This record gives sequence, structure tokens and C-alpha cells, in this order.
Amino acid sequence: MKKKIPVQFLKSPVILHTFTRDQIERGDLTDFIEKFGEGQLGGSRVEHLFGKLVFKFEGVEEGGVATHPKVRVLLRRLNDRWRWSGFFLNLSEPLGPPDTFNLYPLLALGLCTADIKIGTWDNTGRTFIRIGSQIHQFKDIAHMVVEHLRKETKLSHAVIQQRHRDIEQQFKAINL
Repeated sequence: MKKKIPVQFLKSPVILHTFTRDQIERGDLTDFIEKFGEGQLGGSRVEHLFGKLVFKFEGVEEGGVATHPKVRVLLRRLNDRWRWSGFFLNLSEPLGPPDTFNLYPLLALGLCTADIKIGTWDNTGRTFIRIGSQIHQFKDIAHMVVEHLRKETKLSHAVIQQRHRDIEQQFKAINL
């Protein structure tokens, strides 16, 4: 059964979706897809959901979601089935606990889709993070989604251009 998004949520400034511990453990997207899947995004809902969606993760109180193994799996699955985060994600609210990369929600979600290698330099002992090329693809798709979905809305050119700048700003934290 499809779950309708209540009208009061469409009018609020933020729409919160919390993934439960059980959903995280199982990598289960059923509830989310029933609420926000393609079949639920017709008509004016696309415009009303623009930039409002905030993700939280039950039981994940600290640390980056991009380094939490089960959340990474869940968000990779989400990205495989639902590529719309560049349009719908609220970019001013952290993705999970307000920690490091989580403060850049689109970047944090993108990092979950990328291969990450963390290590230390032999001669200095400093930590490095090597991020796979998937992050570039994720960023490009975020821009393409904004362009694709803008055609279904009455959002102004200025609003869409600002969204593109906001997406770019998210990835500047890693010089991308």
C-alpha cells in the first residue's frame, strides 16, 4: 500500500524522515520509497518537497554517517533506487548527527556512495582520506536531477540557479 505524504508536511519548512535501527540494520528502504518514491512525487508535490527532506538515523548519535558501515549500505541502496537527493534534500540540516561532513548533507550522502580509503602517511603520521571517483558522478547527477525536475515545477530560474550554487558549496568542503 502506498503511503501518502500528509498535506501538513508539504506546507512545513522541513520534512523529517527517520530511518529506524531495524531499517538501518536490514538496509530496508520500503517505508521511504512508499512515501517518497516516484509514484508519490507527481503534480505539485515535487515543488512542495523541494529542499525540505531531512534524514535522521535512529541509534546513530555520533560520528559521520559516511563512515558508519550500516548507514553507508542503506544510503548506497537509497542512491541506487532514488537519485533525487540533489533536488529534495534540505542542504542546511545535517545528515544525521551534526558532526564533520554531516554538516554538508549532500556531500555526506555522496561520500556513502563512494569508495573511501583512510590511512596515515608513513613519514608524517598524518591521516589522509582517499575518495573514489563515484563522488564526482554523484555530484553530476545531483545537478542533472535539479535540471530534470525543475521542468515539473514553477520554481524561478533564480531559485534553480541558487540550488546549483548550493550543491557546489556542499562539495567545496573536499575541494571538489
